[in-house]
Amino acid sequence: MPKDFELIPHTADIKLRVYGATHADLFKHAVVGMFQSIHPQAPTCHIKEGRLVCEQLPISRELGVNSPDINALLVDFLSYALYLSDVHNEAYLDATIISISDTFVKAILHGVAITGFSGVEIKAVTYHDLSIHNVNGEWQTDIVFDI
Repeated sequence: MPKDFELIPHTADIKLRVYGATHADLFKHAVVGMFQSIHPQAPTCHIKEGRLVCEQLPISRELGVNSPDINALLVDFLSYALYLSDVHNEAYLDATIISISDTFVKAILHGVAITGFSGVEIKAVTYHDLSIHNVNGEWQTDIVFDI
């Protein structure tokens, strides 16, 4: 299975390196990685190989985001997902990217109700070190989350 994301050591925040064959894959893996990295507590799910696994993801939230460029789009997309999580007490562990360009993404987030996070909570998605680029035919970026 191709790598979707990995935690990168960071002194004060959470840093992920995210991978995807397409921009759609990269955005999907970024939102999944963001929520997996803060360890949501969901009574209907279990931990397997360090990740929260749920038999069903009964919650769906559709969102559309416009931004001036692809890097800002990723930050805005993740920030909106984080906002929805805070408002509804949910974690999104999958996403369907309906359409994507360098300035627009429309997606459906799939998730579960949560009681909180056993790790830290993300305060903000940052632009620090963020640059979406192609490495050997695969899209990749680093994302730093302020905690």
